[in-house]
Amino acid sequence: SCPTAWAYGNEALSDVALAFVPKLAAASKVPATRGRKRKAQEGPDEPQATCTIAAHRFCLAMYSAYFNALFVRWAKDDKTVKLEYEGPEDLAAVRACIKVMYLQKLDAEDLPSEPEGSISLLLKMICWADMLQAPTCTELCISKLADNFRPGSAKDVNGMLEGLPESVLELPSFAKVQEACQKWLQRSFADVHEVITKEELLEAFQQLCPRAVLTWMKHDDLIGTENDVAFLVTCWYEGEQGRAAQEQDLIALSRHLRVSQLATSVRECMLPVLPWFTEDHLLPIFTTIHRRYGSAAAQKFPHLSIPNSWVAARKTAVPGLARGEFEEREWFLWRVPLSAVAEMLEQQDAKSEYCSDWFYSKGAYFRANLVLKKPQMELRAEVSAKLVKNVPALDVQLLIRQSRPDVRGRGLKILDKSSVLSPKRRTCAVVAPPTTELMPVLQRQLVDGHLVFKIKVHPI
Repeated sequence: SCPTAWAYGNEALSDVALAFVPKLAAASKVPATRGRKRKAQEGPDEPQATCTIAAHRFCLAMYSAYFNALFVRWAKDDKTVKLEYEGPEDLAAVRACIKVMYLQKLDAEDLPSEPEGSISLLLKMICWADMLQAPTCTELCISKLADNFRPGSAKDVNGMLEGLPESVLELPSFAKVQEACQKWLQRSFADVHEVITKEELLEAFQQLCPRAVLTWMKHDDLIGTENDVAFLVTCWYEGEQGRAAQEQDLIALSRHLRVSQLATSVRECMLPVLPWFTEDHLLPIFTTIHRRYGSAAAQKFPHLSIPNSWVAARKTAVPGLARGEFEEREWFLWRVPLSAVAEMLEQQDAKSEYCSDWFYSKGAYFRANLVLKKPQMELRAEVSAKLVKNVPALDVQLLIRQSRPDVRGRGLKILDKSSVLSPKRRTCAVVAPPTTELMPVLQRQLVDGHLVFKIKVHPI
């Protein structure tokens, strides 16, 4: 049993009163501080205490470095010590903190029965325990928090990773809470390609705080390439949370990107101009030494402070999709109705185009175009990359196939197989050579009334 449990609420041997007062209206306009910056306040113009607790200097000083210093230096003879709180929940949290300090335990009946209220109170208690420098109270609250915390949204994860004092995040006992955050992030955003291409998932990802994005980024079990990771972080940066990120957050994200796993053109052309990437000054040096020493580059030159993540191995997740489905997702299926070609023929322009929607593939957006040149009457399939502001042209690998019927059913013809495509010049694949009878030629290529193309393209 705890030797000080008997003293809680006991007025017989009390030698000091803890008075809890609401913060002044004027003070409420000042941005709230957290952690150890919050101080006990006293003064003749303050509002009266809403409640008091009979306390004992010896007990408080034993479990709280804050009270120990207060009684030794500033409140040696004071009969009352005032603590300011910000609202009813804050008052409940500080009172619960004092009780835990006396009893050296946290009972479930002291917390609200509903999980959301329980989590909210525990977070406030942890902030008070950190301010009062009461480590046992902090540990007990974090342990209870780990048992109760079941994140269900970005807001839950953000509150856990951003709402607590820095000193608490470094405690070993916080690892269990962080693990719960990691599991939710992994479960929600493991398939990077899916997050990028599905609007509702992308919006949810953009709501993550910087620490949550960093926690997600460190995970080995992400499905996709490092190009995808860099692209998704860029999308996040364009959202509200990304725009509000501090410089130290962006430095941390930059240093945890697996730079060596990026496609060469992404690493050399795109990465240096991404708005969130802050370590571009190291890239030329890294490129040189990595080309020679590979994954040992960081250890060979420790004075250069090259992040270990830059030479880390690729992500190792096994796709949740069947292998065939996962590979099929890398292909863009484009079905062009014959009526689109007919409309192009009716146009008077020397060059008519029919374009696909933009589609994403491993770090960039692309678009397919069907181009009819007149008067030659030549039909070509082209692929172009979406130019990003300040980003030079990327080299990509490209494969265009066209499904065509044949005597055995459906055939497959490779129209273009190219290792390099610059988005400043499209690559062309001839669908129908110059002819005076274009429509009959195309009629023989139709599959279910469409010209059908499969396109595989990605940066290299």
